[in-house]
Amino acid sequence: MKRHASNHKAIFDDSAFAAQYAEKHQKMAQNLGKKYVQKLQKIGFKTGTILDMGCGFGGTLLFIAEHFPGATCTGIDLSEPLLNMAVANCRKMGLSDRVEFKKMDVLKLDYEDRWFDAVINLNMVHLVHDPLMMLNELARVIKPDGHFFIADLRRSWLGFIEKEIKSAYSLTEASEVLKKSNLSGGKILKDILWWYYEGQNE
Repeated sequence: MKRHASNHKAIFDDSAFAAQYAEKHQKMAQNLGKKYVQKLQKIGFKTGTILDMGCGFGGTLLFIAEHFPGATCTGIDLSEPLLNMAVANCRKMGLSDRVEFKKMDVLKLDYEDRWFDAVINLNMVHLVHDPLMMLNELARVIKPDGHFFIADLRRSWLGFIEKEIKSAYSLTEASEVLKKSNLSGGKILKDILWWYYEGQNE
């Protein structure tokens, strides 16, 4: 299947659309949160700094933050409507003392090298215009021996059912981008909907 353009903008600047998107993807965000809580627990993570690149409305990061009271968490995105939702939910959950959300471009992170202990990047590779630049920024800000978790939709025949899947990378295309990046130490995994690249920075 040939790759198509995404059905929506990379930056959600329409408040009504952002609200619909958040409502539609709330369950998915929590399920991803559960997945990454388990993965972080498995590697023995308890305290440290976590970055969510492309955090959206913050559902995944806030779920993770709840389960790691010793962690300082940062979510970045360019969508003001989604960030506003994230900040509001963060306040309701009483997590504002150690969770922050910032408007920032994933292609140009305003952080020093080797800053974060763990970085997650979910459903972003097919949306940004330069995924290699984004992956290299991730590689730059993660600490030596830090852990990264990248996941995105995988283009397949399911694109005939869910149109957004048509805009995703195939596993082969994703692998090619990952090989060109400065990331190392990861392993590529897949399921019917997603591909994953996870590991410990070398």
